[in-house]
Amino acid sequence: MDRWLCAFLAGFALSFCFSSHLLMWQWLAGAVLLALCGYLAICKLPLMGTTVALLCGIGWGSGNAYFAQSWQLDPDQAATPIPIEVVISRLPQLAEGFWRIEGKLLSLAGEAIPAAPGIRLNWYDPPVETQPKLPQAGETWLLTVRLRQPQGPRNEGGFLYHRYLLASGIRALGSVQDGRYFYGEPTLRQQLFNRMQQQLHSLGQGGVLTALLMGERQLLTDAHWFVFQRTGLAHLIAISGLHLSLVAGAAIILLSYSSRMLGRRRSRRDRFNGLIWCWWGALLLACGYAWLAGFGTATVRALSMFAVLFLHKKFACYTPPGRVLLRAVGVVVLIEPMAPLQPGFWLSVTAVAAILLMNWRWQALDGRFKALRMLWRLELMLTLALWPLTLLWFGGLPLLAPVTNLLLVPVFSLWVLPLALVGLAAMLAGGDSLAYWIWWLAGQPLDYSWPLLNWLAEQPWQWLGTQVTPPIGLIMAGLLALVWPWHWRYRLPALTAVLVAATVLHQLRLYDTNMYVHVLDVEQGSALVVERQGQALLIDTGASWQQGGDMAERVILPFLRQRRLQPELAFVSHADMDHRGGADTIKKHYPAIRWFGAGQGFICSAGQSGNWRGVTWQVLHPRLEGHNRGNNNSCVILLRHGDLKILIPGDIERRAEHDLLARLAPVSAQVLILAHHGSNSSSEDYFLREVAPSVAIASRGRNNPYKLVHPLVQERLARLSVPLLDTAAGGQVSLISDGRIWRVWQPLAAAAGAWFDADAGSAATGN
Repeated sequence: MDRWLCAFLAGFALSFCFSSHLLMWQWLAGAVLLALCGYLAICKLPLMGTTVALLCGIGWGSGNAYFAQSWQLDPDQAATPIPIEVVISRLPQLAEGFWRIEGKLLSLAGEAIPAAPGIRLNWYDPPVETQPKLPQAGETWLLTVRLRQPQGPRNEGGFLYHRYLLASGIRALGSVQDGRYFYGEPTLRQQLFNRMQQQLHSLGQGGVLTALLMGERQLLTDAHWFVFQRTGLAHLIAISGLHLSLVAGAAIILLSYSSRMLGRRRSRRDRFNGLIWCWWGALLLACGYAWLAGFGTATVRALSMFAVLFLHKKFACYTPPGRVLLRAVGVVVLIEPMAPLQPGFWLSVTAVAAILLMNWRWQALDGRFKALRMLWRLELMLTLALWPLTLLWFGGLPLLAPVTNLLLVPVFSLWVLPLALVGLAAMLAGGDSLAYWIWWLAGQPLDYSWPLLNWLAEQPWQWLGTQVTPPIGLIMAGLLALVWPWHWRYRLPALTAVLVAATVLHQLRLYDTNMYVHVLDVEQGSALVVERQGQALLIDTGASWQQGGDMAERVILPFLRQRRLQPELAFVSHADMDHRGGADTIKKHYPAIRWFGAGQGFICSAGQSGNWRGVTWQVLHPRLEGHNRGNNNSCVILLRHGDLKILIPGDIERRAEHDLLARLAPVSAQVLILAHHGSNSSSEDYFLREVAPSVAIASRGRNNPYKLVHPLVQERLARLSVPLLDTAAGGQVSLISDGRIWRVWQPLAAAAGAWFDADAGSAATGN
């Protein structure tokens, strides 16, 4: 059976490598092949059963991929106010000046939607004074919204929001213009959350306790997130296998003690199998805790693994732990087919696999303090095993994570979580005052340790960022050499080879003669990174928002860390917020950068030029000195590397284009970044003919309200046979050149990747 399960999971994994979901003729061919293999398997032909399982895995993955993309928002209904009916399925996030609502879309413009796709809505500056009630989970609301496709920035090193939305079942995003309550009552979970919020809002660790009890992290502050991530304790505030195991283990201990009390008489012991009832009770309590956490993906994953373990115990099946993990993973992908798109899935599976590997690879310790030493070995093993994944998704590794976990995991396990659950039981019994004081007591260890944790999180020496580590592949090779069961006479040469390879790659990178240009996907904005020999030149920094945050923090900094780049020179083309919004954040992290442009160091004006690591830059516009405000005063930059020329015109419009041509500015270039994100106010025929680009690149937001790239601009490019690459349709655009030959591609587009990176709206048609 496990051989077939391996084949099923291999087929399921293979389905995530397809660039699109299967077409009808492919489904028919697969069905015929499955029927044929099934018949041959019945005839006991070798390997046919494995082939059937493989085909079933492919079918399961591809089928769920199709249904995940089966409903798409009509482009004509996007970005225009439209009435909808939504039943709220998750607890809303209700902050001052901002509400976030997630639910199921029941009707759109008066037409019912049987599929009831998931939807996520943001309500900015909601009318709290005139709104008779706050939105609650379980209620149905009538809203007027502007909808858009579920797309997010796609860049190397950044959080791939579109994959998260796909895995979470979110098929549309939107902003609420107006709305009112229709019908329905708050769910029991919402009522519990409301009662808890009244009790916990005044406690310093109330957000942590809410996350532990209900899996709701909306009450956690940015300071909490920063500290928990930088100290390696983020897993403690996400209900996962650790928390579910603690609840189930405590239930087994308590129920075992109760069963012994009930079975003191021999006649009762003969009739009462206490162990089985203890496991059933633990499973029931684990299900209750998972319900309390909203059956989040991580919780469902942990519950599935516990259920598999329970079934093995129930039917007295002795199975090696590795096979139990394999079966648990099989159950998870059946319940949550999109789970592999979430980092938590891989973190959980890797953590459990590392524990099993440690128990297989090394014997149990003996002697004094053996429990403490084994716990330390476990923490060290988990930190090393999860190192590549934390680098990939979180941009670094806290060096003291084994120490902080060694100290605080027992505190959470033996004090914080048990007391938090006791406080919840007291609240359910009607003792709200008693619950408050129990929760206050539960948070005391965190209150006392918080200053130390906060200080530790702010220390740069204990955060091993991506920019200072070897490539992830070499890290994995080094870890494999470290744990592989061979003698030190072989292990030491293997580790030495990995270190030598890391050193050689670093030196080759310093002497790399190629230039890389990356037009980042910063939605409706602009950000470009020129990379050479481990250093970077920046042009524009994306947008920032009044609610807080900017594209530099969200996209540019993770990209620089992922590519291990140190920026030296930066330009801000003009003062519009979608070009300069992230400048302050870049300055904060890289104070030694030399700046040109709007309000950033030197004014950018025609005649300026320089040579940056063999790349020549020249400012062609504006001629008037003093400011870079307004579109027609944008800094127009021409980059040269050998024979390759790249023109970056900012947001100039027709008047500035006329001015450039009237002054005979050298605008000819093989690569053109479209001015003003592809607006019809720029890129006239005469200008495009003078530039004569071989390719044009548009940096813009997919759901922008201006309908860019403008159809007339696309028509002009088509008449001149200039191909167009678009960050909104494929994400980050990258170019590599040695000065003579150059190549351009989109590393996160579906054409270069898999179906889950396809642009929303095109996936349903297979484009």
